[in-house]
Amino acid sequence: MTETTSRPVETDSDLWTVIQGVELIDIRVVRWHSELLDYASSAIRDFDPVLDVDFRRDDDSMQLRWSFDSVLRSTGDVDVARLGLTLVQTFAFTEALAGAELSGELVQRFIEKTAVISVIPFVREAVQTMTVRLGLPAVTLGLVRAGETGPHVFSVRS
Repeated sequence: MTETTSRPVETDSDLWTVIQGVELIDIRVVRWHSELLDYASSAIRDFDPVLDVDFRRDDDSMQLRWSFDSVLRSTGDVDVARLGLTLVQTFAFTEALAGAELSGELVQRFIEKTAVISVIPFVREAVQTMTVRLGLPAVTLGLVRAGETGPHVFSVRS
C-alpha cells in the first residue's frame, strides 16, 4: 500500500479520506469491440468518444464500470468504424473506510479526480490497437485534464 505523508494543498477533506481509504486491486476488460463499417475509407476526420461510468459497492469494495463507445467518421462524414470497450475497475476499502457512507457527489468527485487516471491508459491503448487492426490510421487519444472524465482531443497517424 502506498504511504501518503502529507495532504495536498486545496484538497477537500472528504475526498482525501476516500483517496486514502481505497486501494486499486483490479482493472478488467469485459468488452472489446471494433467494427469496420466502410472498407473504402482510409482517412479519419471525426472521432466522437462517449465515456460513461456506473458505480457499485458492497461492504469491503467498490466497482466502477466504464463504458467507452465511439464512431469514427471520414472526411465525407461517412461512418468508418465503431469502437467499444468496457472496463471494470475494483477498489478495496481499507479499515478506515469500510462501512462508511459515500454520497453520490463524493463518488463523482473521486471518479473525476482520481479513478479516471488509471483507466484512460487502457482506453487509449484499446483505441489505438483497434483502429490499426481494422486497417485504419492509428488514433491516439489526448490527455485527460483535471476534473474531466475523458479525453476531448485526438490525433491520427497515417
